[in-house]
Amino acid sequence: MIVALRAFAGCLWWRPSACRGERSMTAALLAAIAVAWVVLVVMAVSAASGAGHGMSGMSGMGMSGMGMSGAGGAAGMSGMSRMSGASGAAALRGLSDTRGMDGTGDMGNPFAAAGRGDPSAHSMSGMGTGGMGMSGIGVGASMGADASMGVGASMVMWALMVVAMMLPTALPAVRHVAANTLRRRRGRAMGTFAAVYLLVWLAFGVVLVIAARAWTGVGVRVDRTLLTVAALGLAAAWQLSLPKRRALRDCHRPSPLPPVGRRATAGVLRFGLRNSTACVRSCWAMMLAMAVATTATTFWMVAITGLALTEKLALKPRQATRAGAVVLAAGSVALAASAVL
Repeated sequence: MIVALRAFAGCLWWRPSACRGERSMTAALLAAIAVAWVVLVVMAVSAASGAGHGMSGMSGMGMSGMGMSGAGGAAGMSGMSRMSGASGAAALRGLSDTRGMDGTGDMGNPFAAAGRGDPSAHSMSGMGTGGMGMSGIGVGASMGADASMGVGASMVMWALMVVAMMLPTALPAVRHVAANTLRRRRGRAMGTFAAVYLLVWLAFGVVLVIAARAWTGVGVRVDRTLLTVAALGLAAAWQLSLPKRRALRDCHRPSPLPPVGRRATAGVLRFGLRNSTACVRSCWAMMLAMAVATTATTFWMVAITGLALTEKLALKPRQATRAGAVVLAAGSVALAASAVL
């Protein structure tokens, strides 16, 4: 309590220099969150515009081929029509085989590149930003990379998603660390907590990438829309489960931090590990749904971030979890209905 009061008193307006380390670290974390969001949104816009240009270019080539065939007379027309028909069919086959070409295939799925590991998937890499989807998921494959590059690209995109979506939910815990740490080591303690938090989420991403590659290695083919529907339904069910409530309670539980010495550093590390693992237990299903989402990825990024942040800040978190379950279940039902219709 005394340490908390001293930390609070040191940040009063008449002693602004006392908060310099805290303000610098807070600004760095907020800047990282903003940059991650900007990168992901730019990727979404580029992917959508690239898909639109590709479709318009394809239709333009088809029209010019028909015009040329008309100039060559009836015999030329029939020959050109056969050629254009054959080339059009080949083009359409190539289009359907190119993942993410329609702007939805790989948008928001950071594990498409890791799951495919297919160098042939870069056939349309000249479009947009190299065929990158919402979360840059197909980056490695779209640039003609091998399987290892696909894993690297998937992890980079997963890191962007974690910084943009999960790091904001850790800010209350970061503030707790700052309020319970002496002034001279406040910035370092905040940075240590944030690093542990992000590393735990990255470790969870490694597990998902390995699972995606193992699933692909088995050769099981599942419709991507059906997979998204199932993931959203799983996330909705998890919101109402007892393990979810326990994990969310652990997310809200503070931890006493020793004031000085190695014990202070060890205390921040323990608190960061406990808080981050609790958050992974709480939000893993929502992040999994985001990772496999193929449509409306920008909406789901904003929605899941808002749900997770509301659960962290709400005075009654259980009401927030119920509202989140309703949103996720409604999304699953709506996506399933659109696929059927």
